[in-house]
Amino acid sequence: MTRFLLSLFCFSACIACEEKPAAPAVSEKAPAVFTVSDWADWKKQDTGPEAKVEVKPDVAETNPPEGVKRLDLPAEAKKAGVLVLGAGQPFSAVKYEGKADLLPREGYEIAWDAMRLEGSDFFSALTFPVGKAEEGKPDKCVTLVTGGWGGWVLGVSSIGHQFASENESTRSYEFKTGRWYRFTLQVTPEVIRCLIDGKEQFKVDIRDKALTMHPSEIQRCIPLGFASYESAGAIRNLQIRKLAAGELKPDDTEP
Repeated sequence: MTRFLLSLFCFSACIACEEKPAAPAVSEKAPAVFTVSDWADWKKQDTGPEAKVEVKPDVAETNPPEGVKRLDLPAEAKKAGVLVLGAGQPFSAVKYEGKADLLPREGYEIAWDAMRLEGSDFFSALTFPVGKAEEGKPDKCVTLVTGGWGGWVLGVSSIGHQFASENESTRSYEFKTGRWYRFTLQVTPEVIRCLIDGKEQFKVDIRDKALTMHPSEIQRCIPLGFASYESAGAIRNLQIRKLAAGELKPDDTEP
């Protein structure tokens, strides 16, 4: 009897072990958002003897919006500090020269905080690539102009051979000196979309449209870089993520 009961106990235990679900595998996926933690790969470009570029631990916001509480920056952004572009004559610029390809060309979002410190023109214009270049051909790049043409123009240079001040991306936006703004740019081979502080400013269908750079020294930022024009600007909290498939489509695309 003792031997029988022992056998029955072992049999029941084996069944229980077989029915117990396996522990889930540990996922080691890369984080959805990559935050730049070091500006070392963003190199100053030769845009004249008055060009100035430096990294500071922090830059104070002197003209914050009323009633808005700023969130703490991610640890990586705090580590990186603030990239400051001085008021060159006319440009101060940096270009990303790191080995890693930061941008998924099939669709990406790049976001950053920027503040005009002085001047009345663009203070954190971003040159960026659109789509994947054909083999043997250069990247197709354009520039998001942030407060150009006297300080108010937001738009992309160039779409359809028209500058940021004259194409379908053109918007008027008041950028107050001494205030941080959060820029978000979403890019696919079909669409460019821009938001400021979470509010959409434009969404442009770029299918079958010529995309070109402004014929100036801002071309030194190709394929990815920031520039200021006769103005000083501060840039921090640069983040990049891959867009999900179908996340950004032209407005006439079937759901």
